[in-house]
Amino acid sequence: MYEIPWFKTETTIFSNRKIQIILKLPEGDTYFRVWIQLIALAVECNNRGRLEIGENNPMTIQNFSKIMEKSNKKIEKILKKFLELEMLKKEGKTFLIKNWDKYQSIEKYEKYQMQNRERQRKYREKHKSEIEESNVIKMLDNEEEKNTKDIENKKEENSLTDKQAEKVKVNGIQKVDLNTKVDGKENLAQRLDLKEYDSIFVIYSDNIKDISKKSKEKINNTTYSLVGMKNDGTAKVLNDEFEMDKTVGNNASREQTKVRADSTATRDNKDQSVYTRKSNGASIGCENDMGNVNMFLYQKTKEENENVGIQIETSKTKKIPVETRRVFNRNQGVYQNDKVQDEIEEHTENGCEPKDVKDFDGKEYTETHEHIDIDYYVRQIQNYENEDGEQSINEVFTEKEIKDKLLRDLDKYKDKISTEQIIENVKNEMDADAQIYTREHKLEQ
Repeated sequence: MYEIPWFKTETTIFSNRKIQIILKLPEGDTYFRVWIQLIALAVECNNRGRLEIGENNPMTIQNFSKIMEKSNKKIEKILKKFLELEMLKKEGKTFLIKNWDKYQSIEKYEKYQMQNRERQRKYREKHKSEIEESNVIKMLDNEEEKNTKDIENKKEENSLTDKQAEKVKVNGIQKVDLNTKVDGKENLAQRLDLKEYDSIFVIYSDNIKDISKKSKEKINNTTYSLVGMKNDGTAKVLNDEFEMDKTVGNNASREQTKVRADSTATRDNKDQSVYTRKSNGASIGCENDMGNVNMFLYQKTKEENENVGIQIETSKTKKIPVETRRVFNRNQGVYQNDKVQDEIEEHTENGCEPKDVKDFDGKEYTETHEHIDIDYYVRQIQNYENEDGEQSINEVFTEKEIKDKLLRDLDKYKDKISTEQIIENVKNEMDADAQIYTREHKLEQ
């Protein structure tokens, strides 16, 4: 366990009735010092006030005597008094500090432990990821040397030669664990029909098109490539396993419907590459987000043949909540993707971004909010005449500025005041700002 190097106490400790009792005893100062030492020992033990050398190994009178440099008899007498005053209690042979949360905040203790575990996990993941990434690049660099005979005999056309790997000049690499659950039941290996692989490495390079010039089947013309890692540690470029999604293409202009790791949902065309698994039609989308690659697992809708997907956990993204993954459970029927897309589309067309699973779970009557005709109210604000008969807002602000202001306020105040009041407030605020701007502009002239 991680040791917490502190405990708390009140400034009124010497006004505490039990502390006053022990201080009035003969050698009261010694009693008080032992009490503070016991609390400090309990912190070191880090087990909710239990005084133990190890798990299920309680500290004895002899242990206390040695640590505090007091006789067994003296320690026994002091502990007996603390038990009488109910400052200590015993469970079997184990002494415990009573009301431990007075001295060590349970909430902070658990938060401390959680933060430490998270730090350790991130360190391990980062260290492991760095090793794995380095190994993948090394494997790709040495692919020809290792497999020359196999290439000649089997004519494998998707292996990288040293020269090809050198041309790649990798800009970034991320690992996708194929054992990751995608819907609360199935994992990525099952969805992508890649059960013989343990993980996929997504390689980001501006020169990836140069790695397979010898191949009869040209590599996808994209900045991304997928490299499968098998359980035995061998790597393979998965060009023959996937094909470019014909409905999207490279540097997609067609919008994709996406549920992100933070449980928000969007419709956008940010994917630079979308690959479709030849064997089952599942697709992987690659989105460049400020140098990081966001990965999405897509399935087609039945009615419109459009991509609807959920973000994939990689070595550089956070975990996807279970309730979010369950939205894409296949047991919900063949039209679940259509329902999800329809709900997300309804939100985005009305100028809002779904921020709750209920807003895109494909179920009726679970939405967290109703939509209003944004454009109607924008026009109403735009054409607003103040008491002086002026349309100041229309003269100063663009339609987009009005819309942005209205959407921000609707999101900020939706749970506090009515929609009508929000719109009225926006009118008044923008009219006042417009008049100030107009006056300042006239003065400048």
